[in-house]
Amino acid sequence: MYINDCRPQEKKCFTKKYGTHQCMLAVRENLLKLYGSAADETIIEQVLRHGTASISERYLSAIQATAKDYVAGISRRLREHEYDPELMKLYVVGGGGCLIKNFGAFDADRVVVNEDICATAKGYEYLARLRAKKGGMV
Repeated sequence: MYINDCRPQEKKCFTKKYGTHQCMLAVRENLLKLYGSAADETIIEQVLRHGTASISERYLSAIQATAKDYVAGISRRLREHEYDPELMKLYVVGGGGCLIKNFGAFDADRVVVNEDICATAKGYEYLARLRAKKGGMV
C-alpha cells in the first residue's frame, strides 16, 4: 500500500500471496530436490527467523540460498508495482520481516522492519477504533 502525506493511496494497494509460509514450502521443495529429504519445519523456521541453525552446512546453505532467492522474488514483485528505494521507504510489517532482515539485500536506512507478527492486526484494530470514535460504522 502506498502512503503519501500520511494518507493511504487506495488505488495503489495490492496483495500478493508471497509470505513466510510460501518460503517454507519453497525451502522444503528445494531440499527434497537436492537431497531427497526435507528438514523438519521447526528447523527451517529457525533458519528463516534467525538466519542460522545447528544443522549440517550443506542443509544450512541450501535453506539460506533458497530464502535469498525467495526474498529476491519479493523485491522483484515490489519493483513491478513501482517500488523504488531511492524515492520511498519500505515498511515491512509482520512475520515476513525476518526474511527481509536475514536474507534481503537492502539499504537499512530505506527499509523499516516491524517483526511483530500481530502488527497488521493491531493496525486494523487501531483504524477501527479511530472510525468508531468519529461515529462511523466498524
